[in-house]
Amino acid sequence: MRIGLIGLGAIGGVTAQRLLAAGSDVTLAAGRHAAVMREKFPDARVGETLPPGEDGPYDLILLCVRTAETESALAPAAPLLAPDGAVVCLQNGLPEERAARIVGMGRVLGTVIGWSATMIAPGEYLVTGNGSFTLGGASPRLEHARFVLSQAFPVSVTHNLAGARWSKLAISCAMSTLGAVSGLSLGELAAKRHTREVALRIMEEVVKAAHARHVTLEPVAGVSPDRLVQLPRPLAHLFIWLAARRRPKQKSGMIALLRAGRPAGVEDLNALVDGPLNRKLVDQVHEIERGTRPISPRNIEELD
Repeated sequence: MRIGLIGLGAIGGVTAQRLLAAGSDVTLAAGRHAAVMREKFPDARVGETLPPGEDGPYDLILLCVRTAETESALAPAAPLLAPDGAVVCLQNGLPEERAARIVGMGRVLGTVIGWSATMIAPGEYLVTGNGSFTLGGASPRLEHARFVLSQAFPVSVTHNLAGARWSKLAISCAMSTLGAVSGLSLGELAAKRHTREVALRIMEEVVKAAHARHVTLEPVAGVSPDRLVQLPRPLAHLFIWLAARRRPKQKSGMIALLRAGRPAGVEDLNALVDGPLNRKLVDQVHEIERGTRPISPRNIEELD
């Protein structure tokens, strides 16, 4: 099976490492870090962009760039995809619709990523939380993609990818972005009642946006976000506290990006939701990116 992978950030890099270690034949597109990545991935064919497959078109193209970069990364590679091949979106946000405009919805699969990683330096990665892929989509290549991705992490298949996407979005808009603007770990966030309440209100806005699109949300850690926000508040607070105890020291990957002066990717998260708290978080992240606001727990206190 001919596999191409575009984007060697944290998610793409870890996935590439594990696929190569399992013996998969993967060709890599590394962008501006191509020269460094050739040294880091000596057993792979590496280019700035995805080169033509040596033995024909690609059966699968794993797209691991930021969702905002979908069009610029995928458009040049689309002619290299086999007619019955599939693009597999290993991205946050809602990337499948954007990819489908380039290759067609019947050639798109998507994954919700239940594990976390960070890139320490180009080609050097650290897995910060174990988990799995949730894979879905309409392409007949779904089983092929499941087999390939299972060489990196466990894979479950969903027939409601949109519901899984929006449920992950609800959690990420709350905990990941709150962690980014505050610098706090999951455990530190969940320890504060005020922060837990802000997180629930952020999730409420995401749930409202999902329902407006007629999306049925999927459970995350045993409960769907729409049911979570409907629980009596003491129970909802307890759920968040218990969920954070699984990875109390984990911090949002957005923090490292902000500290490095790079865009944190809030356009793939809170900017997708038209709600007052999500808009405020987007503004805060942009101010941190511009250097006009520090990363501080005080930022959460402003979200009333």
